[in-house]
Amino acid sequence: MRISRRLASHQGFSRADLGGVLAAIVFLTGLLASCGNTTRTAAEAAGCANNLRHLSQAWLAHGAENPSLVGNGGSADPDSPSYWALGWLDWGSGRDNTNTLILQTRAFASYAGSDTSVFRCPSDRFVSSSQEARGWRYRARSYSMNGYVGTGRRGWNERYRQFVKQSDFVSPSETLVFVDEHPDSMNDPWFATDPTGATVPDVPGSLHSRGANLSFADGHVERRAWVGARLVLPVRISFPYISGNPDADSRWLGERASLLLP
Repeated sequence: MRISRRLASHQGFSRADLGGVLAAIVFLTGLLASCGNTTRTAAEAAGCANNLRHLSQAWLAHGAENPSLVGNGGSADPDSPSYWALGWLDWGSGRDNTNTLILQTRAFASYAGSDTSVFRCPSDRFVSSSQEARGWRYRARSYSMNGYVGTGRRGWNERYRQFVKQSDFVSPSETLVFVDEHPDSMNDPWFATDPTGATVPDVPGSLHSRGANLSFADGHVERRAWVGARLVLPVRISFPYISGNPDADSRWLGERASLLLP
């Protein structure tokens, strides 16, 4: 009888108790989702860095076995068969946007290998509405090469040095080679940089914790977190035009692009 009375007198959860439980469930679900997103973001940034290391090692191997560095420029240039990559990317329906075959150029394919996924950052999954309608999930390339590096088209400002042989580098660890480019800025494989820092012709990416992965002429890869807001731009599916005075980020980028000629 005591047990029966005890059971009979026991009350269930109150509405306040149920509300607290539901609130805890919602909080934990959000926390788990946040942790999952953070883990994925970190994994994608690491994958991007590994891709750049792969391309850097291929670039170094080519430079060691050839009298000149692999070429760099646009697909329409007369020297394009000697370039590291080809293709013009935009938000339209041109075949270059998804054509991985043009990433396997005669000059660079034997060094970079047949895995064309190394030309694309895992975080770069941006397509326009018309591209999405065609079933495209991403474009073929996320990286460009410093316009002052390689034979072919000269850099953006001809008063600065063009690096055409490995021996041309004065400070290899401080000279950019491959740049993780902003999706809106992406077009040809040639990254235009103003060494004075006054302008930003092509825009580096900011998908990795407000920064970009970059490779240097000594082969190392690092992530640069932009200290200001000028280079941290959302993807708008339109070419970004950056105006304003030079800042710490544009000067940092310019200083690592090239050296003023004597």
